Amino acid sequence: MRGRVCVYGNPTVDVIVTSRGVAVRTGGGVYYTALSLLDEGVKPEVYSVGPHWLFLVNGLMEFKANPSYSTSPMVFRITYLDTERVMEVAEMSPQLSGVDEHSGSCYTVVNPVLGEVTPSLLKSLRTKSIVLAGDVQGFVRERRLGPLALRGSGDVRELVGVFDVLHMDAAELLALTGSSSKDEALGRLRKLLRDGYVVVTEGFKPPVVVHRGGFEVVGQERVRVGDKTGSGDYFLARLFVGVVEGLPVREAVEYALEETDKWLLEREKR
Repeated sequence: MRGRVCVYGNPTVDVIVTSRGVAVRTGGGVYYTALSLLDEGVKPEVYSVGPHWLFLVNGLMEFKANPSYSTSPMVFRITYLDTERVMEVAEMSPQLSGVDEHSGSCYTVVNPVLGEVTPSLLKSLRTKSIVLAGDVQGFVRERRLGPLALRGSGDVRELVGVFDVLHMDAAELLALTGSSSKDEALGRLRKLLRDGYVVVTEGFKPPVVVHRGGFEVVGQERVRVGDKTGSGDYFLARLFVGVVEGLPVREAVEYALEETDKWLLEREKR
């Protein structure tokens, strides 16, 4: 893959609670996306804020491209109960500002976790991005402490058409579109799209690819692991690479699914 790759979002400190016990590790959309790109041999430019020590610990320091730091990390507590995931925001890092964006053109992934990329910054990045990929998670989550809550709004729905490729899960789809059923939500989502497409994932089920012409289920049932933290972010990066390298949509999704499942299984063994 040739050309600059710019990744936006804040790293996190994740307190993971599973049946195996409690683990604390670094995470966040930008972390898992960068990790996936590095596994592909792609060295990203990371545009992010957060404590200096966090970039040192998670191995992103050499890729940090903007000068901004903060004193506060983004801290999540993530509890896995069978197939359910419960998330709480324990601490918040600040938003990126206009001085934190790249100059020139770039292949860009925008993957915020909690509103650290504003709609105005995203629209500015669109004008400088050859391909713009992203995850809707950080745009539909309410920016506040406590139990994680999803919200849909006109501003957020407008952003859907800005992306060339966008990832979201089923819960985010329902919140974004204000729908009571998945079928209703998929129909509404189609109307928000322009030339791009959205990949909707739902736990272990095969994802759904949505575009202006309709939608289709792609792939098989996903690998079952106890901890899927970061899988959507890792998947997005591999999907992005497939798109940039010219794979047809279906092939890009299948490739991203296969690579993400491999990564999850390898991590599960550790």
